[in-house]
Amino acid sequence: MGSSITFTGEEFAAQRAAEKFLQDAGFSVAPSQRGSPRGIMFGRYKIAKWRNLTASERRALHGRVMGGREGPVVVSILDTAPHAARVAFHLTKVATEELV
Repeated sequence: MGSSITFTGEEFAAQRAAEKFLQDAGFSVAPSQRGSPRGIMFGRYKIAKWRNLTASERRALHGRVMGGREGPVVVSILDTAPHAARVAFHLTKVATEELV
């Protein structure tokens, strides 16, 4: 994994914060599926739940969200993600960390 950021909170707070972070950075996020990661892609995409993704679709993802309703939630960007995706992730991460 390239870079990651962790969100904490109770009763979906971490999950909502992670989703807002991704939206602010320009990423699309897959719907949640209990016990599985959620795929992310830089740009506007409709991403299936983890169980419905093929192996090649999973490899094409730009990153993942791990964690659930009770937190913590970890958002990770892959080293194989496009340069623009890694830059957007990094800039939004820096801005988010400055607010904390």
